Amino acid sequence: MGEIEFLRVTRRYDNGHEALRDVSLHFTAGSMTFLTGHSGAGKSTFMRLLLCLDRPTRGQIRVNGVNVAALAPRQLAYYRRHLGVVLQDPHLLSNRTVIDNVALPLRVAGEGERDAARRARAAMGLVGLQGKEQSLPRELSSGEQQRVGIARAVAMRPAVLLADEPTGNLDPMLSREIMEVFRQFRALGTTVIVASHDLALIRSLGERVIALSAGAVVADSNEESFDPADLVDRA
Repeated sequence: MGEIEFLRVTRRYDNGHEALRDVSLHFTAGSMTFLTGHSGAGKSTFMRLLLCLDRPTRGQIRVNGVNVAALAPRQLAYYRRHLGVVLQDPHLLSNRTVIDNVALPLRVAGEGERDAARRARAAMGLVGLQGKEQSLPRELSSGEQQRVGIARAVAMRPAVLLADEPTGNLDPMLSREIMEVFRQFRALGTTVIVASHDLALIRSLGERVIALSAGAVVADSNEESFDPADLVDRA
């Protein structure tokens, strides 16, 4: 699981607003892509559709060839277990230790206590949080708290990792460190899609960039016709 296709996807709301318009995109398994665009461009709607928190008005979203919008509730629960989600605010439980925060989704999914702790520690190691297992979130820096959110997402060993403005509250140095963490997971075969308005950081990383405006794709660095100037004023 990890290949994603948007096939002429439109999402129109009851008030007539089209949050996405006729979007067709392909993401290969194990790739890394940045979505950029101004507020309201359609980035969050894109993420919600891929998470099946919303459904397309027209078109299909296929993951490994399966139309995910047509999944039954039981199938949908299984599908979501293969998705990792990182948000700008990691929403950590303030009264739980770091390792408890990371292990919680594993326990909810039915993992035994020993296996959940083992996988949580392994995920923390991947994001450089060794030795912080018994710390409380308030004892961590902003960057470390964001890394806890990433560890929690990747502890489930997702095939797809979605990050919505994950560096919005971080300084440039920490932002780059977080992006490098995402690149590590891409190297392990995870399909990574990051929504971000930090155009300077995105350009410096040299990964695929897709720009949205008013719900439509206006630039894709994978296209031969791509002009970097197309990204100006999109973020």
